[in-house]
Amino acid sequence: MARLLVGLPSLKGDIQKYKDRFDLVELRPLDTSLPRATTLRKWRKAVPPGFVFSVVLPRVVGELAGGRDLDEALSASLEVAAVLEARCVLLQTPASLRPTASNRKKLAALFERLPAEGVVRCWEPSGIWERDDIVATARAAKVIPVLDVARDAPPPGPIVYTRLRALGRSSSMGAAALERVAERLRGRREVFLVVEGDRAAQIKSLLAAALARTPDRSTASAVVRPTMPMPSTLVAEDEEQ
Repeated sequence: MARLLVGLPSLKGDIQKYKDRFDLVELRPLDTSLPRATTLRKWRKAVPPGFVFSVVLPRVVGELAGGRDLDEALSASLEVAAVLEARCVLLQTPASLRPTASNRKKLAALFERLPAEGVVRCWEPSGIWERDDIVATARAAKVIPVLDVARDAPPPGPIVYTRLRALGRSSSMGAAALERVAERLRGRREVFLVVEGDRAAQIKSLLAAALARTPDRSTASAVVRPTMPMPSTLVAEDEEQ
């Protein structure tokens, strides 16, 4: 069964209480206020070894404009990631970053500046990028594409980083939607799941139970299938960091 790690897009409350409910948290250096390195080290010691800090790179980095501001923001963020022993580093790009050959080169160049060992490098685009283009661009850059797994099937591979983005749908996820998500995550080694909305803990519990069940193939026709077929054997690809 997949190792399921669920969390929120920001730290809510005290880290001591948070880690009792969730396994992952996204932190945004520079874009939001974070404590000093001494406190960040205390956070790392306060959580179990398997707890995941995911560092989301600042907006100025996601714009890929280059220059001193990007360099300084990237350096500061990677320092935070090192102090926290972050498992994931995530680049979010704005809708203004269109799927052009030039921007694909900029993406690849930016990811070459991130650690390649011991860190899951992820990319989450906004705007008019199509799913297949996202997957192909991420594969070329050797990173994990971040999709909303309730809407789009992730590509084959041992690791998935996904976000349940829509507040309304995430907050009221029904049985059919939950089973669709579970079906798309079965057979993976690690799943990093960020839930937007106020029912993240409940979704975590329900999804863990769904993944633990053996799917009933006799009623498979009643289950909404992924838009892209999943192979019976998942092959580790270059996305794995």
